[in-house]
Amino acid sequence: SYPTVDNERQSTADISTSYLSYILDSDNSGSSSTNGEKIQQQKSTEQKMSSPGRDQETLLEEDDSCYISERELNEIKKHEEFRQPLSRKVPVPSSKISPYRVAVIFRLVALAFFFRYRLLYPVSDAHGLWLTSVICEAWFSFSWLLEQLPKWKPIKRETYTQRLSFRYNLPGEPSEVASIDVFIGTVDPMKEPPLVTSNTVLSILAIDYPVEKVTCYVSDDGGSMLTLETLRETCQFARTWVPFCKKFNIEPRAPEYYFSQKVDYLKHNIFPSFVKERRTMK
Repeated sequence: SYPTVDNERQSTADISTSYLSYILDSDNSGSSSTNGEKIQQQKSTEQKMSSPGRDQETLLEEDDSCYISERELNEIKKHEEFRQPLSRKVPVPSSKISPYRVAVIFRLVALAFFFRYRLLYPVSDAHGLWLTSVICEAWFSFSWLLEQLPKWKPIKRETYTQRLSFRYNLPGEPSEVASIDVFIGTVDPMKEPPLVTSNTVLSILAIDYPVEKVTCYVSDDGGSMLTLETLRETCQFARTWVPFCKKFNIEPRAPEYYFSQKVDYLKHNIFPSFVKERRTMK
């Protein structure tokens, strides 16, 4: 016959009873009060071992410990993400920068020989003109040298926008990123069509940035009513175009250029409502 659950519990209780009895027998120096406490501990242990709800309580305690461990792991990952830098330096390959450095060295050598000649052979007939020309040449040479210093060892950085968003633009919390003001200038609606200005405004408003942090200003020096009416219609259309771009990650975000593309726009979009909303936008 196969052992039942009651038999297993009974055998476990017998083992615990024998173990506690061995402890009581081996403790020769213990007092009667200590023996009484041990007997009570033995009884409580037997009750816990034989209680039918023990397995369920143990599982609940294990689940709670796992939940705490997972939460602590998420906190550790969050702190590690906060400590990571927002950008890193990318070294420029020596095959690209070495030829430029060699050219700069040759120019410096030629410049040194040139100034040596100018200083060793002055023009005695027009000393003032010679001195003025030398000062001007020295100034232009110094400005050229200052321009070569950052190019001698250029720094290229790789930024991590996801870390910036994770640190300062968490969902459900107020955004802490800096505000952006974009200015667009226009003069003549005949040379600068209002439709181009409208697409520019829409692409700026739909950038991947918090909406409340982006402000677009249009400066019309010509004061054209055509541009004004176009911008009014643009503001109305932006109320639907901007959420559409952010929802489906549309690129490019200028409507005219987006709808003129001859590509499979369903390739990277798996949303069932995308086709309907795209047709409405168009």
